[in-house]
Amino acid sequence: MIDSGKNWDQNSIFGPPRIINSKSKSDSLIINSRFGIQAFNKARSLYGYGHFTYKDNFHGYLYSRVVNYPDLFERYSGIPRDISRYGFTSGENDQSGICFENDWLIFQFGRGRESWGAGNDIQLGLSENSNSYDYGMLDLDFKNLRVRYFNGYLETDTLFVNRYITGRGIEWNNKKNFLLGLSEVVIYSGKNRVIDFSYLNPISTHLEIELNDKQNDLGTDSGNGIWQLSMDYLFRRSLKFSFNYLIDEFVLDKVQKDANKNSEGGFSFKILYSSNILSEHNLLNIYFSTIKIGTNTFRHEDGKNNFVAREEPLGWSHGSDGRESKFGLNLYSDSINMLVSGNLGKRDLGINSITENSYSPYIDYSSAVFPSGDFRKILFAQIGIQWWYKPYLSFLIKFDHEKVEKHDNQSKLEAGFDIYFPLHTKI
Repeated sequence: MIDSGKNWDQNSIFGPPRIINSKSKSDSLIINSRFGIQAFNKARSLYGYGHFTYKDNFHGYLYSRVVNYPDLFERYSGIPRDISRYGFTSGENDQSGICFENDWLIFQFGRGRESWGAGNDIQLGLSENSNSYDYGMLDLDFKNLRVRYFNGYLETDTLFVNRYITGRGIEWNNKKNFLLGLSEVVIYSGKNRVIDFSYLNPISTHLEIELNDKQNDLGTDSGNGIWQLSMDYLFRRSLKFSFNYLIDEFVLDKVQKDANKNSEGGFSFKILYSSNILSEHNLLNIYFSTIKIGTNTFRHEDGKNNFVAREEPLGWSHGSDGRESKFGLNLYSDSINMLVSGNLGKRDLGINSITENSYSPYIDYSSAVFPSGDFRKILFAQIGIQWWYKPYLSFLIKFDHEKVEKHDNQSKLEAGFDIYFPLHTKI
């Protein structure tokens, strides 16, 4: 709905819309929960979800899973154990936390992920498809102007290097058809390094902190920052333009230019046409999108500051050193409760993508052929259908096909179901 330009007041560069809580002004504790089963081919998952609300403004949430094959589940980073229980080998809290929220303030602490950028499915540096991490978040909404800040912990490696993430952003939304945002996200790390109070300041910048030695691990290689400009524009209520431009390394000095040093960053663009076909119960979105991310983008001279968590990218799922263009459509029918989605396109991935050797530093920033090396040229097509037979029971079928130059074609067919048992409690 947001992607098609509807409910524009909920549109934001700071991720998908949040749950809209009723203003009942009740003193009761309201608990909504569900216990479910997902099964897709060989993959099996038992999951539980819970959300409680107290006096409208106080909230808690939990989403956890136990699975049989961790590698078969997206956004899953739980560690498999050597033993299994009824075939299940791993469990993880994907999201959990507590929150205070009213009309102008959100203060939240827990486990989850941030997804920053305009448009849907074209995020660059932070994506909702990444592994989750623990963080605290402050969001202030002043009607047309909104700001957000977060600071969190990613992981600790076997050498006791602690890795942290922090971000701050600002956006302006006219609540009709235009959204503009600017953000900064930083990864900082160090051996036995504790959380840095310099980065706890919501109104600060990575460059000012690092170049003036205000951090608790001195030097210019203790952190890595990216900056992003995002824009959403709705034209005549049916045509939506989304654009993101990211800067990681920006070459300005003549000395750097003379040394053939190259700027690194990326951009994404999406144009989408939306229409209610046949009736108001059917919504069709047709789109074209393109993404390009530089070879060394998201890498740093200290690889511990790369934009990854548990060896997976924090942003675009294909990492970096790549480009992608695709056409697609999404068709939702409210009358039969079915969603049909499909896309086809081309993707080029270089040999230095951050999906490979995720914690390795960059070699140099010299200008070179993009994508790097003997890069993979991929033609792909995807189609998926999800049908909700009942609100608590849905069936899914998905087909993926890839044709990789100089390699065999790859096809994958997935089919399965998702069923859960809801519970609503008021105390």
